[in-house]
Amino acid sequence: VVGRVRAGEPILAQENIEGALPVSRAFVPPGDAFALRVEGDSMVGAGILPGDYVIAICRPTAQRGDIVVAVLGEEATVKRFVPKGDKILLVPENPRYEPIVVDGPSEEFRIAGKVVALMRRL
Repeated sequence: VVGRVRAGEPILAQENIEGALPVSRAFVPPGDAFALRVEGDSMVGAGILPGDYVIAICRPTAQRGDIVVAVLGEEATVKRFVPKGDKILLVPENPRYEPIVVDGPSEEFRIAGKVVALMRRL
């Protein structure tokens, strides 16, 4: 578990190793992966709840509709990736939030990974 990520307004992206989270390869494709604990409720429509752990594979690109861990400056957020012309929309799955609009590729924006699984305590 690398740290926390906001599903809502972006929060400071800090890579603080909080521990290890064993995950079956049945859920995560081969390659580098990381887990982040979700804070906020902007992705509840996609079934991602506060306190969940999202598992992401390290991938600097995404396809339309992928759920990604995006880094904006020094802040990270989990959103749905939607390219639109020369802009990129980071779309929440909660009508209480507005999309984040990114003016195309820039040094301030990068995709840290594609979310491929989540874990939740019952």
